[in-house]
Amino acid sequence: MGTRRREKTDKDREPRVVISGYFGFNNAGDEAILTSMVGSLRRFVPRIQLTVISGNPALTAAQHQVKAVDRTDFPGIIRALRQADLLLSGGGSILQDVTSSRSLFYYLGIVVLAKLCGTRVMFFGQGVGPIRRPINRILTAFIANRVDLITVREAGSLETLQELGVAKPPIHVTADQVFCLEPAPADRAEAILAREGVDLDRPLVGISLRRWRDYQGYKEAVAQAADWLAEVCGAQIVFLPLQSPVDIPVAREVAALMKEPAVILEGDYSAQEFLAVTGRMDLIIGMRLHALIFAAVQGVPMVGIIYDPKVEDFLQLVEQPAAGGVADLTYASLKNCVQSAWQERKERGKILREKGWELVERAQENSRLVAQLLGEVKGGG
Repeated sequence: MGTRRREKTDKDREPRVVISGYFGFNNAGDEAILTSMVGSLRRFVPRIQLTVISGNPALTAAQHQVKAVDRTDFPGIIRALRQADLLLSGGGSILQDVTSSRSLFYYLGIVVLAKLCGTRVMFFGQGVGPIRRPINRILTAFIANRVDLITVREAGSLETLQELGVAKPPIHVTADQVFCLEPAPADRAEAILAREGVDLDRPLVGISLRRWRDYQGYKEAVAQAADWLAEVCGAQIVFLPLQSPVDIPVAREVAALMKEPAVILEGDYSAQEFLAVTGRMDLIIGMRLHALIFAAVQGVPMVGIIYDPKVEDFLQLVEQPAAGGVADLTYASLKNCVQSAWQERKERGKILREKGWELVERAQENSRLVAQLLGEVKGGG
């Protein structure tokens, strides 16, 4: 990948940036990342022209007012990269091989294409790892050592890169870009919850789950803990499927195991709307990382269920409890965590609000560094 950087002939034209990530798949967490990236980049680099590689380019273009190219349209991707000044790879957890090696190869392949086109590359707010297969570790290190700049969202990702032997590009620990996302208005959240049949006169507990491998025991544990919250604390249970329709079946399975009635949000909502809805909750129980990040952004106490190291890393970062791993979660461990979190929710919310300001500043550093790479340093906002 030693292609010489081509000269840009028009020094005054708008900077052109291509964004590569898991976008266009109706995942509220990843769409929140993209929404926040687009807004933040436009604040720091007002003239920026953005092209997003997407699983649904028409929807992405309409929602974010950007150009978009299909993630399988490699001629189109190459054209965009040849015209671009910078590729942003991320954010999210796209550099890992837990789900599959194929996705890792795809995102690394986009980086290789960018370098072959003479385009600079930045890993933007990445969550890196786990990368377990030896060949994947070698390949990731080889490519990562040839990018221009790396920002990662937590110290665990930095440690993973260091273990891989990534040492050449500068690496900055920032924060998940979602900390810069603004929620929808509070009255919009109220309207959504009322329309879905949520009893707004009761305390609200949001639960965000995903299917993970063939594990089933965690569903019974969550159902029992949810019943305890409804019976003892008078809470209304609200399931928050962050990736629709993928997360809806598991929410239905858990709700069916419960004795008390629960509400599943089955509408199609934006990342800002999910963020606002999360802010209306009194407690969040979450497997999905971005359900926990949404809670942290809104100062809502949480209990995490770990299916991936990124969840544990984040819970440690914001000083919130984990009830255990998805493989061996028990009702007793979950109930103990939930009970403590419920009793201490005001104090824990205060901790999160204090942490939140720091993480917003760190997340803004992602776009500040993009501006520096593009030679358009701004004061921010």
